[in-house]
Amino acid sequence: MPSMKASRVWVTALLCVLSLGTMRSVRANDLPRADPEQLGFSSEKLQQIDQFYADKVRRGEIAGIVTLVARHGKIAHYSAIGYADVEAQRKMETNTLFRYYSMTKPIASVALMMLYEQGRVQLTDPLSKYIPEFAQLRVLRDPNGPLDETVAPLHAPTVEDALRHTTGFTHGLGTDAYDSLYTRAQVLDVDTSLEDMMHKLAHIPLKYQPETRFAYSVGPDIAARLVEVISGQPFDQYLAERIFRPLHMKDTGFWVPSDQAQRLAPVHWLKDGHLVPLDEAHGHPVGGILYEPAGVNSYLVNHRRKGGSYGLVGTAADYWRFAQMMLNGGRFEGVQILSPQTVRFMTRDHLPGFELAAPGDPPGGLGFGLGFGVVKDPGLSGEVSSEGNYFWGGAAHTVFWIDPKEDLVVVAMTQHMEVPGADALDPQLHALVYGALKQ
Repeated sequence: MPSMKASRVWVTALLCVLSLGTMRSVRANDLPRADPEQLGFSSEKLQQIDQFYADKVRRGEIAGIVTLVARHGKIAHYSAIGYADVEAQRKMETNTLFRYYSMTKPIASVALMMLYEQGRVQLTDPLSKYIPEFAQLRVLRDPNGPLDETVAPLHAPTVEDALRHTTGFTHGLGTDAYDSLYTRAQVLDVDTSLEDMMHKLAHIPLKYQPETRFAYSVGPDIAARLVEVISGQPFDQYLAERIFRPLHMKDTGFWVPSDQAQRLAPVHWLKDGHLVPLDEAHGHPVGGILYEPAGVNSYLVNHRRKGGSYGLVGTAADYWRFAQMMLNGGRFEGVQILSPQTVRFMTRDHLPGFELAAPGDPPGGLGFGLGFGVVKDPGLSGEVSSEGNYFWGGAAHTVFWIDPKEDLVVVAMTQHMEVPGADALDPQLHALVYGALKQ
């Protein structure tokens, strides 16, 4: 990667892109804690995390943030700084609910790999085996050429292609002529079910030949639909029964009931130099489907869309439970979600040999596995980390990473879009966390 900026662009800008039932907050004393010094941290330096972000809140650069740092399966740092809602002066709490956006993707990938472990799907299977309408897919003759000039795919996109973003589809979140095909077809509409979404995608040509290049995409939505077809369950129900309930992710789901609405932080944006909620009253940044109030603030309604690319809402503590399960080799509190071998397979780079030279590709030193970004060479990544780290983030500046070498999980949650002060969250947090390690 040429710079930290390149990493931020890949992890955040590209990301611009089940009922919760009875929700109970995960209190700080519900989590396994240990003295930071016993976990190899400097307590004084970990406290600098709060001071650093409190200063950013005072300067009006961010509204607020929740940060969680765990090592050896124990929480060393867990705090809420600033405001969940700047305008209402509602304080940020550790049980504040956040839109995960693209941090939904790793969860969707795990859901499908659970079925893989049961022998019910193979990564080499063509997608059309489960989604018949994909048998007639076409590909643009020229990715930058006319949209009506198409050719047959050289080979059918596979299940693995969906998980590693090499199907040839894109995300449809941009504003160019090709992405407008997604917009006009309402592929990402909040009331488009996964089944309907697949019908719509089948009529949109692939931008690239399958298995020729990485293109951040609706692949996780395809994975979510595969879960439905293979398991016979709605995607949200499958997640609730097979992942959220076993991991005690009590606050994670696709919508927030009215009696819990006050826990959901609004997304903030910078308007005339001031942070304001992204809503009907304050408007929204120009461009991008996720900026529209209907897309950003629809989480109080149980819409039909229960997607794999984005859509989940939850707490930082809930996401830590998911991430800790991955670090533990697929196991958490006596529950085995995946095997250690499957976790290692998912979190290695699956892109060697692919053409990687266009905007949006993983920067130098980084690769992509099955649902996770992967650090191949920390020296090229522009920030302190470990070889083998895996990670991802969300469009509203949520982020997590897992460091197997240091036995470390870090989760941070904010809700900002088009806010320059939030853009550097990931590299800044890397510096603060690794700088606090003593051993």
